[in-house]
Amino acid sequence: MRFSKRIGSILGGIALTALVAGCDRAQPGGQQSSVETADMATDSYAPVAPGEKYKSNEISPVHMVADAPVSTFAVDVDTGAYANVRRFLNQGQLPPADAVRTEEMINYFRYDYPLPADRAAPFSVTTDVAQSPWNPDTKLLRIGLRGYDLSYAKRPPANLIFLVDVSGSMDEPDKLPLVKAALSLLADQIGPEDRVGIVVYAGAAGVVLDPTGDPAEIKDALDQLKAGGSTAGGEGLQLAYNLARDHFIKGGVNRILLATDGDFNVGITDQKQLEQLIEQERDDGITLTTLGFGQGNFNDAVMESMADLGNGNYAYIDSAMEAKKVLSRSSPPPSSPSRRT
Repeated sequence: MRFSKRIGSILGGIALTALVAGCDRAQPGGQQSSVETADMATDSYAPVAPGEKYKSNEISPVHMVADAPVSTFAVDVDTGAYANVRRFLNQGQLPPADAVRTEEMINYFRYDYPLPADRAAPFSVTTDVAQSPWNPDTKLLRIGLRGYDLSYAKRPPANLIFLVDVSGSMDEPDKLPLVKAALSLLADQIGPEDRVGIVVYAGAAGVVLDPTGDPAEIKDALDQLKAGGSTAGGEGLQLAYNLARDHFIKGGVNRILLATDGDFNVGITDQKQLEQLIEQERDDGITLTTLGFGQGNFNDAVMESMADLGNGNYAYIDSAMEAKKVLSRSSPPPSSPSRRT
């Protein structure tokens, strides 16, 4: 397990669903049938997002608990899949199969699980079992975790670096303009001890605002941003980490918020190289949250992987309302526990 920090709270709620075998014999016939159905479904619809990139999301097989009794989960929550899938459905399209990640669809919502009594218990556990509606020989087990919530008033000071993609691919209404509106919303919520800096990247990277606690100064810098050029994402990441380290707050929330469509085309363009860069930096206590924007060339695979490796979270923002949900101090924290099933 790993624990992630975020403005507003440490951990939040989660719902997990696992399939538990209720008999002492395997059923290869039923399992094979479900795999064949999934394959046929994948082949039956035309790709609706040929320019977008998604990591292969294979169906998890059924395991006999007698043979594999241990299951693990990471203590962070990504919700990007829900908002991204909703975007396709709102446009009257089926989403790509690999865009649908069940645990993110479930964890998008807040569940009314009991809070831990105090911080000595990092989370509470709630379980319930029901008969499977499609197989009388199996049962469904739901495991719900609720982490200890740190109130907004009690959270430690924050050192935030907004890393903003201002390349030419961001010159769309649902990209840079929405990024500016979303981050301006967050700027309005900073406390007197918080600091926010801004790094941008296009053909090259640069610091446009040294860390400050003045919301008006932050919003003014965001308002000046314009899109154009190629995408030197790797250089921007390194510069953001350097700035965060220079203004590191011991015992505080030290985090980079990367806002992009995930399209890296200059410098470090290989996903493995990006992951290695983040792995080298994360042990310094600086987490990385990724905020995805736009469509057509959206790189979901890069966004999810970078957030996972950076001990942060991944959210997809397609509207001002979604930005408020993700970034508002009253919203469920994106740094909540989750599990990939």
